Amino acid sequence: MGIGIVIRNHLGVVLAAKRRYVNQEVNPELAEAIAMRCAMEFAEEAGFQSIVVASDCETLVTKVKNVAMDRSQIGAITFDIKSRASNFVSCLFTHINRSCNEAAHVLARSSEHDCGSCWFNVVPGVIRTIICNEQSLIE
Repeated sequence: MGIGIVIRNHLGVVLAAKRRYVNQEVNPELAEAIAMRCAMEFAEEAGFQSIVVASDCETLVTKVKNVAMDRSQIGAITFDIKSRASNFVSCLFTHINRSCNEAAHVLARSSEHDCGSCWFNVVPGVIRTIICNEQSLIE
């Protein structure tokens, strides 16, 4: 499975991106949970203090927003995600439409055999067209 992370500011400008290949097959919800935890680790390591974590996996977003203990297959990961949230000044979780998350998915699909690449203040070539098209819609 591949992980793709795109960190943007409030205007949609890409500040950082990361992709990583994980050599295992997992169900989609577990993959999204692993990716969300990885995104939070990356944001924290990069020094971001206020974040909005957006995912197109509605069940995962519901689980991390719920105060009750998650006893599902991904419960340990959702617990870790909730715990990591306290490391930020502000951390919000939101569900977005998959079409709004295309850049992260394309980055994830491009990660095969990539043990980890990071970009800061530059848009990775593989998602440049997607980002440019999104920016033209905003302007």
